[in-house]
Amino acid sequence: MTEEIRDLVRDWEQRHQGDFAKERKPENEFTTESGIPVKRVYTPLDLEEKGFDYQRDLGMPGEFPYTRSDSPCKYRRQPWDHSMYSGYGLPEDSNKLWREAVQTGVETIYIAYDLPTQLGLDPDSRLAHGEVGRMGVSMVTQRDWEVALDGINLNQINLSHVPNAVVAFETANLILLAQKTGADLSNITGHCHNDILKEYTVRGNYIFPVEPSIRLTIDVVSYCRKLLPKYLTLSVTGLHFSEAQATNIHEAAFMMADLYCYLDAAIARGLDIDDIAPCIELSTQCDHYTFFEEIAKHRALRRLYARAMKERYGAKKPESLRAHIGASQGGHSLQKNQYLNNIGRTAIAAVAATLAGLDRLTLRTYDEQFGIPSTDALMTASRLKYVITKETDMLDTVDPLAGSYFVEWLTAEMEERINEEIATIEKQGGALKCVENGYFKRKLIEDAYLWQKDFEAGKKIRVGANFATTEDNPPPPFVYRARPSMEKERIAAVAEVKRKRDNSRVKRAMEELKALAGQPTSNETNLMPAMIEAADSYATVGEVTNALKEVWGEYTQTKIF
Repeated sequence: MTEEIRDLVRDWEQRHQGDFAKERKPENEFTTESGIPVKRVYTPLDLEEKGFDYQRDLGMPGEFPYTRSDSPCKYRRQPWDHSMYSGYGLPEDSNKLWREAVQTGVETIYIAYDLPTQLGLDPDSRLAHGEVGRMGVSMVTQRDWEVALDGINLNQINLSHVPNAVVAFETANLILLAQKTGADLSNITGHCHNDILKEYTVRGNYIFPVEPSIRLTIDVVSYCRKLLPKYLTLSVTGLHFSEAQATNIHEAAFMMADLYCYLDAAIARGLDIDDIAPCIELSTQCDHYTFFEEIAKHRALRRLYARAMKERYGAKKPESLRAHIGASQGGHSLQKNQYLNNIGRTAIAAVAATLAGLDRLTLRTYDEQFGIPSTDALMTASRLKYVITKETDMLDTVDPLAGSYFVEWLTAEMEERINEEIATIEKQGGALKCVENGYFKRKLIEDAYLWQKDFEAGKKIRVGANFATTEDNPPPPFVYRARPSMEKERIAAVAEVKRKRDNSRVKRAMEELKALAGQPTSNETNLMPAMIEAADSYATVGEVTNALKEVWGEYTQTKIF
C-alpha cells in the first residue's frame, strides 16, 4: 500500500506541474506562523514518516495519551466555559458589570486587576498615581471584595483572577469572602494566575526575588489543595509569551518549562504529584491567524503533558494525566483600524478553540485595542459562544479533525519541536536559570523582531493595518475611560477602611507575616493562614507587600544586552 501511495503522489505531481506554477506564492513561503513548512498535500506517507501509531499517539477520547480529549464525551456533555476577563476601576462599577454578565450567561467572572493592585501598591502610593482603576479594578482590601462581589453567589459561577505577584493575599481575600458568605469551599470553582516566572520575562509585574516568589506560588497550591479541591490554583501561562510575539513553539515550551519548575519545587516541599496535579491549568493563546497550528499545538500539549506527568513525575491517577487547558484569544491579534473586523477574528479563534477541544475560552472584544472594553463589546463577545454552541454542529463529535493527515502530522511536528526547545532549556538548568540568564527574553525579542520584519514586508497580513487599509478609521462610539476623580475616590475609600478597622490587629498580622516569611520554606511555615488573618483584619495589599519587602527585598531585573 505504501508504494502504491508513493507512486500515486509522484504521478499526481507530474501531471499538475503547470497548476503548481500558478500558486499565489513560492512553495518555500507556505509556512505556519512558527515557520513550519506546509506541504501542498498530506497523505498516509507523512504519518508513516512520523512513525505515527494510532494507539500510542492518538488513542480514544478521554484515555491516555489524551491527544483527542481529556474526556470521552467532551462537548457532547457540555461546551467550553466562557470566561470574561474584565474589571472597571471601582469595585462598585465592576459589581454592576459582573452581575450583568452573569445574567447574560457568562460562566466565569475573570477579575482584571488594575496595575497598582498587581504590583502590591495601594491607591495612595506615589507610584500608583495616574494608574488607579485605569486598566482594571482596584481591589486592595477585603472590603473591596465584599463590594465587588456583592449579590454574586460564589457557588453558582467560576471566579478567576490574575494576581500573580500578590496571589497569596488576593486568594486569601477570596477564601475569606467565601467563608463570610456561607459558600461551600469544596465547590468553589475557577482558576488563578499563580505563575510568577513569566512575570520576570514578559509582563514585568513582579515584586519580590524569584525564590520567595516561587515559595508564595507553592504556598497557595499546598494550602488550597484540600480547602478548595475544585479550584485551579496553578494556572501556568503561555498566553503572555505569545502576546510578546513568541512563536507557538516557544509559547508552549516556555510554559511547560515553567510548570516543571513549579512541580519540582512542590515535590521538594513534600507534596504528592497526584495530589496537586488536579489543580493545574495550562493557560494558552488561541488565535485566528494560526488556525491549524493552534489546533495542533493544543492536541500536542495534551499528549506532551500526559506523558510528562506519567513518565517524568510518576503520576498514577488518570485525572493527573489530563491537561485542563484554558485559552484566551491574543489581544495583539486585534487591530484598531477597522475595529469591527475584530468580531470576525474572534469568531475564527473561537472555532479553532472548539476544534482543539479546549476547556475554557476567553474571547476578546472588538474595542479592546482602545482600552477597557465597553459593556456592548463584552456582551457581543459573550453571545458569540452561543452562536458556536447553539447554531452549529461542531460540538456533536469528539475531536472531529482526528485522522486528518495534515492535522496529525502537524500535531506530531509541534510535539517534536516543543520537546526540542524544552531540552534546550533544560541543558541550561531549567526555567529558573533561563529567567536569570535572559534566555527566555532574548528568544522573545528575536521572535518579535522577525515577526515585525515580516509584517513590514507584507508577509504577515493584518487587514486594515497593512492590507485593504482606509484613511478614515473612526474609533468606537463609546470607549471606557476611568473618571479623573476615580483615584481620589479610591484613596478615600481605603482611608475609610483604615479608619474603621482595628489597626492594632493589622499591626499584629504584619508582624506574624514577617516572622513566618523570615523562616525557611516548609509546610509548617506556609504563609496562607497569616495572609487570611491579614485580609480579615482589613489590611491592604500595600501593607502586606511592604511587610514582605522588609524580609525579602525586591527583584532587580537581569541585564540581557
